[in-house]
Amino acid sequence: METLDQKHMEEAIALADQCLPIADRIPKVGAVIAIGETVIGKGHRGTGESTDDDHAEKTALDGVVERKQLPTATLYTTLEPCTPDVRSKPLTCCTELIAHAEIKRVFIGIRDPNQGVRGKGLWELQRRGIEVELFPPDLAKRIRAINDRFIREQQTLGIRITNVQNGQTIRTFDTGGVFELKGSFLNTPGADVFALTNIGGQWWPQPYSLSTNASDRTWSVKLHFGAYESHTLAIVRANELGVSFFSYYRKITALNRQRDRAVRDYVDSLEDLEEYRQDLFGRLKVGGLYPGIEMARLPKGIELQDSVDVVVENPPGGLRLPIT
Repeated sequence: METLDQKHMEEAIALADQCLPIADRIPKVGAVIAIGETVIGKGHRGTGESTDDDHAEKTALDGVVERKQLPTATLYTTLEPCTPDVRSKPLTCCTELIAHAEIKRVFIGIRDPNQGVRGKGLWELQRRGIEVELFPPDLAKRIRAINDRFIREQQTLGIRITNVQNGQTIRTFDTGGVFELKGSFLNTPGADVFALTNIGGQWWPQPYSLSTNASDRTWSVKLHFGAYESHTLAIVRANELGVSFFSYYRKITALNRQRDRAVRDYVDSLEDLEEYRQDLFGRLKVGGLYPGIEMARLPKGIELQDSVDVVVENPPGGLRLPIT
């Protein structure tokens, strides 16, 4: 590696250090485009605001006056360029812009910790016939230090609830007791992510897993309610022990439903004993199909990702349903 390359890398790092991201999920990135000693374009990542959200590579490319020079230029960027997988408009991703500019040589500071990009940006550039090299370890260490918060954020799922806010009232009486909770994520939730509802220290693991949409990084899950009052809605991530907890609860509720169907079939056969039929069915229903679990707090092995406190609206007339 030439001393001149290192000089441009240092300048890209200095540009990254100038970034003022509005959130930890926004990286600090600098980019320099140079031909020999001459810098023909440079820039850094925007803040992340809707009006200031350009990536460093795009800003640097936009600053090049004589674009016909680009095929002979080298790009130095402190973070692996993004790929179509993480952009709502794939043709605006950095790997596509670099390839379209016909740049033939790129230096990358660190690989993107975002699991949707990590390694894919480097591979995509190489697939397009672009020579790719990495910054030396000492410079990569400086980039990681600048982006310590971003890296920590990307190592989590980054799950957020987006369609309800604390204190909001939601309606379930006209949807069969069901409400669809929605949100966003940084890294795709797996089978170890679950939804729960809580009333006064009693928790109800929900029967459905999160549905995800990778193109816009959103998720949704149906929640079931059996009462109209204040609830906490929570999304959690479980370790191996926690997954066993949820699996066991779902096994118990499946068994309860199986027994309930058997009881209903038997009770319905007692056509001539209506009073006994009602009494038997009532006694067998004590406890409900979906028993709440008394927990003052989430146990070890279950990590809260996000939660929101809501009020489930009473229907007209104040009818209240038992939790079942």
